[in-house]
Amino acid sequence: MKFTAKGRHYEIDNLGVINQTDHHPYKYNDDYAAIYDRPEYTRQSEILQAMRLGFACAAHSKEIISLSDCGYGNGAFIKFAKQYIRYVYGFDVTGVPVDGCYIVPELVKSDVLCFWDTLEHIPDLSFLKDLPHETICISLPYCHLITEGKEWFANEYKHFKPDEHVHHFTPHSLANLMNFYGWKETARSGHEDIVRKSTHGLQNILSMAFKRK
Repeated sequence: MKFTAKGRHYEIDNLGVINQTDHHPYKYNDDYAAIYDRPEYTRQSEILQAMRLGFACAAHSKEIISLSDCGYGNGAFIKFAKQYIRYVYGFDVTGVPVDGCYIVPELVKSDVLCFWDTLEHIPDLSFLKDLPHETICISLPYCHLITEGKEWFANEYKHFKPDEHVHHFTPHSLANLMNFYGWKETARSGHEDIVRKSTHGLQNILSMAFKRK
């Protein structure tokens, strides 16, 4: 299924993922990372990072010795996680330094790999099939286009950000995508909505965890 929203082009693929088909490269740099230092983001950041780490620990179901965060932004999560986990690595296209943290030029092997608000930004997701990690944890916007329609997607969905968000997911489509690349769902939650409030009365953020099939 193909459709347009505010002049931008999208299609729903056979896994149910909504993909922008006319996306242009988006600029991620120090200024982009600094967005998440604004008061509206930092006010409850410690609560959010604690919930994310708790979700990762529960999903992994045993002690986490090493953890990687792909797309660490301003580094809030890796700074929090390194208080409790021996080896914490951050990878981000910006390469912005984070005090006291290991910043790596590419993804490295670790027990757990986290994509907090990251996967929806990456045009080609085929790299998922070759990841060497034991557990993958993901949070991203919950898109209700299927039930709410195209007008909702274009006008009420605050995560409609052409070129920045190039994929949009439901629990079903994210599970399908991960299954396609060899991962099975082991956990699902909407806990981030405690901090990241919905503006449309529906679930705002989807969190899911996966292990190798």
